[in-house]
Amino acid sequence: MLPLLLISTLPAFTPVSYTHLDVYKRQTSRCCKLVRELGLLALLLATELLRHATAAGRKLRGREPERGGARTMPAPPKPPKTAALAVAPGKAEMMVPPAAAGIGLPLLDLPELALDRVLEELSPASLAAMACVCAPLRDRCSADALWERHLRAKWGHVLGATARKEWEAELGARGTRASATRPARRRSWVESLACAWPFSWIAGRWLKADAATVTPAPAAVAAEPAPAAPPTDTVSAWYRALECGEFWFPAQVYNREDGHVGFVLSCYDAHLRYDRRTNTFTARYPPHGRKPAKEEDGVQWSRVRAPPVSTPAHDLHASDCLEALRPGDHFEIQWRKNKDFPYGWWYGVVGHQGSCNANLCRCHEDDTIVLEFQHYAPGSRWRQTTVSRKDHRETGDETDGFYGGIRKLQTKDEISTWRRFWPVDVLN
Repeated sequence: MLPLLLISTLPAFTPVSYTHLDVYKRQTSRCCKLVRELGLLALLLATELLRHATAAGRKLRGREPERGGARTMPAPPKPPKTAALAVAPGKAEMMVPPAAAGIGLPLLDLPELALDRVLEELSPASLAAMACVCAPLRDRCSADALWERHLRAKWGHVLGATARKEWEAELGARGTRASATRPARRRSWVESLACAWPFSWIAGRWLKADAATVTPAPAAVAAEPAPAAPPTDTVSAWYRALECGEFWFPAQVYNREDGHVGFVLSCYDAHLRYDRRTNTFTARYPPHGRKPAKEEDGVQWSRVRAPPVSTPAHDLHASDCLEALRPGDHFEIQWRKNKDFPYGWWYGVVGHQGSCNANLCRCHEDDTIVLEFQHYAPGSRWRQTTVSRKDHRETGDETDGFYGGIRKLQTKDEISTWRRFWPVDVLN
């Protein structure tokens, strides 16, 4: 009787709601919006009542066989709608126990350590796909600890502390722009009612539909909504921005303008953007005096490094290794053509004094340090220069350029990286 009574009330609501919807299509005033909301509320109320009545009827029908003494076999349980172990590709599949795979053990039922171990074996693409399965997996697959490993493995040697600071500044700028451009939307009375309304349709479906009409998305015609992007302040969001080329990060490029003889065995600051189609970078170099900024495409990974020091390109680096320099030590030195240009880092080797005795070298005791650039021919004006060991400052002129701070190369990896770019022919 209760379902029939509730069903009989539906015609009383349905014509009114459709009439109000027609009025909304013809008018756009505030009164029509109120009428539209009242009509839809009546329709939703009737639908909610029908849903509860149907559920109550099913319960009553389920009790009738018990009263009559007849018993029926229960239906086999349906498999839970959770992520199974078989969805994890790659090495993660090999870690699934055969017994667990045979019975379809849900992935979320694994112990914490086992689940973390499975997720650690996933590639970045698989980890991002797993995050789209359900809300619990989205939270686990977005953990910073998982993405830190992938970030270090692929981007560690090209990202420095400066890149992290600029990413945080970019997040702050995005938040400022979003708060400044987003119009303040007046809260409707239906939203206020949803805070205390016990029915699920208003809070779940109506408000979602209303938000979609206020701020429609460009891809609203798609069959299924796209998965939500990770929060912007996570490591996974930073990885995604780098991988998709959405973030220009600061780094340094060996032999800028690849093939230009004037930049052989040098390393200049630039902002880079990754192109995953070609697995290369686009480098944007700062302006050189009056010359505009230049861009270079197709920069290989082997030509990119993270800045070894935090000194900006236009500032003089404080040299703290002068007392320790000996003949044969490898170094980098700042050099620029004039004071309007940014510094670049140039590779060289500490040489001997002209009066040095080969049998008893005391060049390390001299106040003057000989710096040699051996990829230039002997006699070239670029072959050699000297700096003061105790009072070194920027030295030079507009003809030969200006020499700045010095940094001693400490590891064999740094030296071998520079030697890979050694020119085939000696330069003049």
